[in-house]
Amino acid sequence: MFNPKEWTKQMKFIHGVARTIYINKYTGLPKLSCTFTKEQQKALEREDSKLSLS
Repeated sequence: MFNPKEWTKQMKFIHGVARTIYINKYTGLPKLSCTFTKEQQKALEREDSKLSLS
């Protein structure tokens, strides 16, 4: 089951292009935002907006 609280959002430059990646808090493995499903991306954005408001 997907848990958006396990992922930390970061901006990285990959081949000179700014990309949004997510780092898993437990494994440390990065993942590009485009590899998540649309529902997962929405959940990650909601979680990110909650954190930025607090």
